Amino acid sequence: MKHELSRRRKYFKFVWQSAAIAVAACVAVFFASRFTSFTDLDAWTYDFTSITGGDDSVSKDVVLVDIDEESFARIGKYPIPWTTVADLLTKIGAQRPKVVGLDMLLSEARTPEDNRAMQTALTSAGVVVVASQNSAGGLPPLLPLLMFCQPENAKAASGFCTEGAPGAEGYAVINLPFDQDGYIRQMHLYFAGPPRSESFPLFLAEQYAGDSVSQADRNGLTFLGRRFYFADYRNGTALIGSWSHQPVPTIPAWKLLSGAVPADALTGKLVLIGQTNDAARDRLLTPVFRHAEPDGTRLRLGGTEILGAAIRSLLEGKVVRPAIPLVRWTVVLIVCWLSAFLILALRTTVGVGFTLVLAVLPSVLSVWLYAKYRYWLPFLPVQTGVGLALPMSLGLQYVLEQLVSHEAREQRKQLMKLFSSYVDPAVASTIWDRRSEVSLSGEERVATVVFTDIRSFTKMSAGRPPAEVLSWLNQYLTAMDIVIRRYDGFLNKFIGDGLMIIFGLPLSHGPSEDARLAVEASLAMLEAVTKLNELNAGNPEIPQLRIGIGMHTGSLMAGSIGSASRQEYSVIGSTVNLASRLESLNKPFKTEILMSQATRDMIARDFVGVRSLGMTSVAGLEDQIEVFTVDPQPKMEPKYRALIDKNVRVHQ
Repeated sequence: MKHELSRRRKYFKFVWQSAAIAVAACVAVFFASRFTSFTDLDAWTYDFTSITGGDDSVSKDVVLVDIDEESFARIGKYPIPWTTVADLLTKIGAQRPKVVGLDMLLSEARTPEDNRAMQTALTSAGVVVVASQNSAGGLPPLLPLLMFCQPENAKAASGFCTEGAPGAEGYAVINLPFDQDGYIRQMHLYFAGPPRSESFPLFLAEQYAGDSVSQADRNGLTFLGRRFYFADYRNGTALIGSWSHQPVPTIPAWKLLSGAVPADALTGKLVLIGQTNDAARDRLLTPVFRHAEPDGTRLRLGGTEILGAAIRSLLEGKVVRPAIPLVRWTVVLIVCWLSAFLILALRTTVGVGFTLVLAVLPSVLSVWLYAKYRYWLPFLPVQTGVGLALPMSLGLQYVLEQLVSHEAREQRKQLMKLFSSYVDPAVASTIWDRRSEVSLSGEERVATVVFTDIRSFTKMSAGRPPAEVLSWLNQYLTAMDIVIRRYDGFLNKFIGDGLMIIFGLPLSHGPSEDARLAVEASLAMLEAVTKLNELNAGNPEIPQLRIGIGMHTGSLMAGSIGSASRQEYSVIGSTVNLASRLESLNKPFKTEILMSQATRDMIARDFVGVRSLGMTSVAGLEDQIEVFTVDPQPKMEPKYRALIDKNVRVHQ
């Protein structure tokens, strides 16, 4: 439960750290999106999506009669004579199209012959909508001449012509909206008034479909039972969603003029008349230009082809719906957060791998949404955000690792300082490596506690100079420390001339192994005392020593004990008390080592000469206990004998 809680806290920390990174990345992307270079690149991603997610299906409703290069060459005149255009209109009208859209401005008079021919053709061709231009750059709008259309509302830039008057059925604005980079990706639906004027594509689509556009709300329109969304409400524009190398089927004008087209090819169609020849200078940049042709050339679409793509989008329900800012930035925030979280919560390589996948997925998702629903979700801000979140997350991870490393070094310093004076440095290093097993706050453990004491220390030290006593006492304690460290003992306390040693703390080899090491260390301490006495036999200032050792194995509480300003790692409990009492019983039993039955049961198979001394009373215990001793058995290795020799020479 404790581990689970710790894990939850760690992941909660990753959550808010990732959130902070995601917010920072979003802010950075927002400011980056203000730059032209970012806007241009974002537009490129839209072009890529519109071509990749588009389709090359052929329109069943719209046909373009194109005065292309060959048609222009056959006509041989510029500008195109209106008599030729009138002849083209007449032949189109003879095939009974539903609506005809003439993408040519009729705002300036020509010769009387041209004017009469055009008026006659417009009147007889059926439902013909001619082009007008909205005012721009301070210039007035360009409307068709009154002989070709008498507007019902002379103030409107588009509308119907007076019923019964000679000429066209209506007129509408052909202006196309250019984006900042000079490309056309949108169409006008209407132009602000008063009065508000409909665009050429919308006007023609309404006449062809027999349905009128209704304002749904501020965000879009309803047409043919479908909802269309504005790309820019203030300018009344929407994104065209029918881009292809040939948005609408095309018939060269010369074929129609020469009678090379079937008589019913245009029947019931919406027919556009326009020019894509070089002389017209009406070839423009669109998303199609981004995709090179097989021969490496780049395709520019004619203005009438773009109008055809716009009309087709309206009739087929392919007007693109752009994601609103709230959706766009929410997606950026979520993906950036997820990217940062994965890097912080997982291994670096795994987190970075997932982040790279997250960087690719938005583009795949955007293309799918565009192809399936004509929904445009920009992915450049998401990918830019992920690109920023990646180094930010790695940077934070590095900083956190440095902080953790510093904290670990401090903990190591504290732990090593605490134990290095008690145990062998190698053991202290092991304690650090296995620090998860060490609890400074207190825990119940099973260990073997050993107490030692110098026999008749008070009598031996009486009347001697303190410096002299301290010298040979330090010699003895150093020799004991050498032995204790050798057997992984923890020299917990110096109690005057006595020692308190623990086997099994702070690390344990297992209760039985700890008890065995305690007995071996005790035997080695007796051997070390014998060695000291031999080395000091000729020195009258150093007495011959005898020690007593008591040990007991059992449960105890281990942890950091002390005040707020000074603490030490120690143990408490009845096990400690009994070990101390056993040490004091060596004198009446005339032994050097006494152990409890608990210790004896742990080591009985490892030592010969372990024997019972019978039952005895122990201060503090109501019942008698059985005590045991073990006969001396040489255990000390030569190198430790050498260390004791060196220690004696240092103190002599």
